[in-house]
Amino acid sequence: MKAGGQSHYFQACDLVLAHTSPESFTFENSAEFSALEIHVPSLFLEQLKIESLSGIQTRSLGLQDPVIKTARQLFGYLRATQRSCSQARGSDMLVGYGLAMTTLGHAFTPRNMKLPQLNARTTASLENARLALLKHFDQAPTIPQLAAMCDLSQTRFKELFRQQFGCAPYALYQMHRMEHARHLLQQKNVTETAMELGYSNVSHFSAAFQKQFGCTPRKWQCQIL
Repeated sequence: MKAGGQSHYFQACDLVLAHTSPESFTFENSAEFSALEIHVPSLFLEQLKIESLSGIQTRSLGLQDPVIKTARQLFGYLRATQRSCSQARGSDMLVGYGLAMTTLGHAFTPRNMKLPQLNARTTASLENARLALLKHFDQAPTIPQLAAMCDLSQTRFKELFRQQFGCAPYALYQMHRMEHARHLLQQKNVTETAMELGYSNVSHFSAAFQKQFGCTPRKWQCQIL
């Protein structure tokens, strides 16, 4: 994201809060990911007695957070109805408002617990482990291998990884893996996609995809193709 002459870099599952009314900004996504933008009038925040933001703030979201699961389910429902209907129904608009309010409620909820900051060496080693984890989607490195990269015990590695990235290592891996699956499904069939992602059983791939997005890979293909 470029705003005010500065560049800001975000990762998957980051929630970005920005007060951008006095200036323009540009936001670039990678090929396999997209961003959901919610624009909120400052008067609305004033009516709710919520202080306006200063600058740009970032929060890392946990994949297992019930609020995030609800928001993703609402978003998945809206995507499905938009594909099947030429005009939005009033009930769909309410679902859209629910998605916006769910996300906003989470965004402006104060975080009571402040975790200690990691030192630069640990932060760099965790980032290297994250990159190694996401390098190949057909076979993930093991937790012992990732922990050894960081010179940490397995328990400590998983604890610090969750603190740094908001979820467990394999939860992050599976999320990126399924996002990559959506990219592959635009050119390949379900079986080919499953094989490229390292699944020996197509039904296991379909179950993982449905758990992530709320629909089967075949149904998702029908919606976009």
